[in-house]
Amino acid sequence: MVMEHTDTSDEQSAAAFNAAMAQFIIPPGSNLAVAVSGGSDSMALVLLLLEWSNNVKVSIHTLTVDHCLRDSSSAESAQVSDWLAARNIPHTVLRWDDGAQKRKIASSPQHAARNARYDLMNHWCATNGFGHLLVAHHADDQVETFLMRLARGSGIEGLSAMSPMIQRGGIFLLRPLLNFTKAQLAEVCRARGQNWIDDPSNNSDSSTRVRFRKSQEILEREGFTRQRLLNTVGHLRRAKLALDQSVVDFFKVAGRFDGYGVARLSVQKLVNTPEEIGLRTISRILMAVSGAAYGPRFKNLQGLYDRIVSRPWRDATLHGCFVQREGDNLLVCRETAKIAASLQVAINKNVVWDGRFRVSLFSDISNGPKQSFSISRMSPSVWRIFRVENPQSSLENVPARIRETLPIISDSNRLVAVPHADYLCNDYKSIFRAQVEFIPEIGSSLPIMGMAAKISHPK
Repeated sequence: MVMEHTDTSDEQSAAAFNAAMAQFIIPPGSNLAVAVSGGSDSMALVLLLLEWSNNVKVSIHTLTVDHCLRDSSSAESAQVSDWLAARNIPHTVLRWDDGAQKRKIASSPQHAARNARYDLMNHWCATNGFGHLLVAHHADDQVETFLMRLARGSGIEGLSAMSPMIQRGGIFLLRPLLNFTKAQLAEVCRARGQNWIDDPSNNSDSSTRVRFRKSQEILEREGFTRQRLLNTVGHLRRAKLALDQSVVDFFKVAGRFDGYGVARLSVQKLVNTPEEIGLRTISRILMAVSGAAYGPRFKNLQGLYDRIVSRPWRDATLHGCFVQREGDNLLVCRETAKIAASLQVAINKNVVWDGRFRVSLFSDISNGPKQSFSISRMSPSVWRIFRVENPQSSLENVPARIRETLPIISDSNRLVAVPHADYLCNDYKSIFRAQVEFIPEIGSSLPIMGMAAKISHPK
């Protein structure tokens, strides 16, 4: 049963938070990043985490995204910096430069802002060696999420609402406050003399979430109390976890990923497994191959499933993936047109590129090159030049549709490395080595389907 924390005393709040953190396996010496907007929820999270860390050897760094959606956003970010500096908590402000333009659009920019916020924080975590990102979603958020998804007709996947832990872009996203109410988190701040910032958009009726929030007084009178709704979420989450495990078990015998980020799944075994497991397996594959944090819309997923189990078959694209038949197998690879723009990576750093590959550059030389390198996909033009200079490349036998989804590394002038081809240009061989790891996430508490595949170029 999912129980909200009901005691508002200071000691009980700290104890409840410590119990919540105990569900996560965080090794000593871990680096924890914390998303801090400056509201009472995130400020309470920082304060509770700081107290928890007194008995656990971890490093904490706070992140604020200046979303530029309001004129006051920069001043608010500066205020958060001052509050955290007063407590000697490391803090970095990440700026979403597109926010100023997005707020001029008539439609709500909140969805784009949320995605940009996670992308900025994930990128910071990956490049700075932080494997965990804590966010301040709480019990009230959980209830609102459940109601919003119920209104959309969601199934178990959506109605189980937010999981305490998922992986996103190679980073563990942790939600330790799901049993706390917003009022209790405000009390945590008051008890510690901490002010906070109130976001005016949290009271705007233009937001679906706010409208559901304001409707809860009516729902409470009809018996839809917060605790009953949280209990329902807990029941559904247990069912979802059982289904997730069935998906993992099925994929182990019916499918596999390779080091190129391609999935293969036996169509015959898919047809013979229960439809619900089949649908969920396809959804998880699409998420892993596309690098997306969430699955496709159910209507589109059902349409693809129906085409797979009934003939004749036609190749398809869905959720940033290309889906084709290869004998008895379904082959799913990344759709080249949907691949993200290039990323920068420095030596002895790593980034998650396109949500699929963790790219790392290693060097044992203390005075190696300081510049960043660019990661992009293997374009047809780069391949034509590369194959002339490397006619025996292992990528020669890889289909173009797959080859063109793979990462390459360049400096400002030329191609430097093609990790999947075991290629590193001569000028850099004595300086660093490159490694690429496919990270097939499934976006749940069961984060890995199959083994991650590593491609390294030795020194």
